[in-house]
Amino acid sequence: MRYLSTIPNLNLNNTTKVNMLHCVVTNMFTRVQSRTKFKRDYVIASVLLVNTFSWFFIGQKIVTEVANVFDKNLFLSLAFPVSIIVSAFIGAIFLANVRKTRVFYIWLLSGTIISLFLGFSSVSLFVALLAIVLLGVSLGLGIPSCLTYFADCVPIEKRGKVGGASLFITIFSVPLVVIVMSILDFTTSVIIFAAWRAWSLPILFLLPKKYHRQTVNNKPFSLVSVFQNRQFVLYFVAWFMFSLVDGFEGLILDPHIGELRFFMGIIEPIAAGISALVGGILSDWIGRKRVLIFGFVSLGVAYAVIGLVSHWISWIFYFIVDGMALGLLWVLFVIVIWGDLSKLGREKYYAIGQMPFFLTMIASLLFAPYVALIPETSAFSVAAFFLFIAVIPLLSVRETLPEKKIQQRQLEIYTEEALKLRQKVEQKSK
Repeated sequence: MRYLSTIPNLNLNNTTKVNMLHCVVTNMFTRVQSRTKFKRDYVIASVLLVNTFSWFFIGQKIVTEVANVFDKNLFLSLAFPVSIIVSAFIGAIFLANVRKTRVFYIWLLSGTIISLFLGFSSVSLFVALLAIVLLGVSLGLGIPSCLTYFADCVPIEKRGKVGGASLFITIFSVPLVVIVMSILDFTTSVIIFAAWRAWSLPILFLLPKKYHRQTVNNKPFSLVSVFQNRQFVLYFVAWFMFSLVDGFEGLILDPHIGELRFFMGIIEPIAAGISALVGGILSDWIGRKRVLIFGFVSLGVAYAVIGLVSHWISWIFYFIVDGMALGLLWVLFVIVIWGDLSKLGREKYYAIGQMPFFLTMIASLLFAPYVALIPETSAFSVAAFFLFIAVIPLLSVRETLPEKKIQQRQLEIYTEEALKLRQKVEQKSK
């Protein structure tokens, strides 16, 4: 009531004063909310991304355990990425005009229930296959809508930072959950897996009201239209080549690292998490293209070093650079780039843009016995060559971050430095 005490005495009764106070508080809350509503959207988008990405990586571990129960059954391992790809296209086509709140609620609830269904996967091969397919479908259906929501509510000049922070949290949280699950029995692990999916449900209550309404896009946008975008094709080719090289090199690398496997399991995730955060921030400052080229070139150099000198120091160097490249390229190719390139049909851009990651999983499973026969030195030299070739499409693409945003960011940095310099000069003059 202190605010009302400063108002001149107008002979107002208590009811009128209370109503005035209510109006003042409401106006203050509205003003604060208008200033922070975008930050709230950032948090919602980040929570959904962290929960989805981490749930996928944890689910991948559980699928591997289920496949091992049935003598590493290839069909069980393939069912997960195949069902994700197919369901992502279905979601992009049929769920694009459905209310986001309805999609997200069904998506998260179905994922939670199907996670529990994995507990019965040991009953028979058919039940295990059905559980894994349903798990992949429950993940893939909502991925395009989730990433589209991220691109819709996060401004283009902040997508790298928010996406990088989301991937940073994911990379550092997944190992902790996996370690806890590894010391528990399978049934308890499945319950934790389901609970992990369910913890993001309360965040949906904070979705803005506009996402509670159904939005219909009157302009048809087909999957073919995505490939008519030349910039998309060039970025997609580079992403596809990186995914294949990284996936196959992992198969070749596995038998040769020996005692260094422990360091690889620690150094690479740390480097990937930090580089995802730093790379996301840098991509908002200097643009996506420069960060991508740096990631490709640095990884190509790392492969070339391993191909020429197979020493433990060169292996450590490779682990660090490979982790850095993974963090940089994942945050841009998985989260940022496709949203930058699209205005219409974003769900379809994201559905197609995620394919290389899952196609690599499929190719690695199918060709693993043959890739292992390739000599180590030859494989790394060939990988370095293809990574340098993958840079060529990136040289002819346009920067997806508008030039005025880059100049504005540089001007802000220059202004801040100028103000700091002025303060120092004023302090010295005193």
